[in-house]
Amino acid sequence: MRKALISLFVAAGLLVAFTAGCKDRGNEAGGGTTGENVNLGLFVSTTGAIATFGLDTKNGAEIAVAEINEAGGIKGKKINMVFYDTESKAESAGNAATKLATQDKVLVAMGAVASGLSLAAAPVFQANKIPMVSPSSTNPTVTEQGDYIFRICYLDDFQGGACAVFAYKDLGKRKAAILANRDDAYSTGLANFFKSKFTALGGQIVTEQTYAANTSDFNTQVSNIKGSGADIIFAPVYYTDMSLIAKQVKAQGINVPMLGGDGWESDKLVPEAGDALEGSYFGNHYSQEDKAENVQNFVKKYTDKHGKAPTSLAALGYDVVYFVKQAIEQAGEFDRAKVRDAMAGIKDFKGVTGTFSIDSKRNARKPISMLQIKGARFLPVRQIKPEEVE
Repeated sequence: MRKALISLFVAAGLLVAFTAGCKDRGNEAGGGTTGENVNLGLFVSTTGAIATFGLDTKNGAEIAVAEINEAGGIKGKKINMVFYDTESKAESAGNAATKLATQDKVLVAMGAVASGLSLAAAPVFQANKIPMVSPSSTNPTVTEQGDYIFRICYLDDFQGGACAVFAYKDLGKRKAAILANRDDAYSTGLANFFKSKFTALGGQIVTEQTYAANTSDFNTQVSNIKGSGADIIFAPVYYTDMSLIAKQVKAQGINVPMLGGDGWESDKLVPEAGDALEGSYFGNHYSQEDKAENVQNFVKKYTDKHGKAPTSLAALGYDVVYFVKQAIEQAGEFDRAKVRDAMAGIKDFKGVTGTFSIDSKRNARKPISMLQIKGARFLPVRQIKPEEVE
């Protein structure tokens, strides 16, 4: 998720440690182990503009760490999670990366959520030859920073294309309106990827409407959509905007389905939109309603601990820890270069967010879950696989 928040590149602040460190933070030869522990880094934002994203990710990761440690750890060593809050700031992400690499000397670093923060950290880990795995940075440029940089989420080009395939083939729509935030890279990127695929399939974009950041009145754009003849509205925006947009679409009497991406996911979406999004669709990294045993086990454990069902970011936080565990076990030893090579070769990893393999560019080749809003529930419709979009 969420290359949008690249604009959060502002002044650095305090770096907050999650666990007390040991005097010996890692060995110089291979790095990442201290006595009976293997040191793994986690750097996400638990304060600032995207704090909820980071908190969910951290919560999911902590459940995975607890499970693994209770089961004996990784190759006999317990996971010591070294955490830094990146404060929703690029400079803080860079500082956290430097500390994890040179002070804590972790074996692997996991983070960040927003692509802008991952881009600030990746050069540090690449320079120090420490594998970095982002759970949820979807900007294609993240893994282009070097051969030690990985991700386990899908990319925005796939997400936008998958939404187009779903609109055209599953919903049978032929005339789409697009409504995007022109000041948001996530929004404009998805809009462009959707447009390219939808028109390639034979569909028509009948109108493209944009708005400025911090807008609350969308009535002009909605009015233009109303007169366009669109049979679907693609709105690749965040849930805060979508709730307002949906109510204004309904108020103008437009009765066509709306479609969006993973930015819609929030337990605040339906309460704030009322019934204005009933029957609409969005793509996401997983579904809480997925009946797979591993999904439901995770949902139950997370809900029991936190009193609410896990978001996709929590699920990605959980998956990234198990992904790292598998890579270390396949590497056969606590050696960064060998762990990196093992990551590059992982195939058919079965996570809560789907089964995926790592491709030649160190990206996860995985499906997207298309969900429909029914009351307060997000019900799975189907998964779209990469080969359906290519």
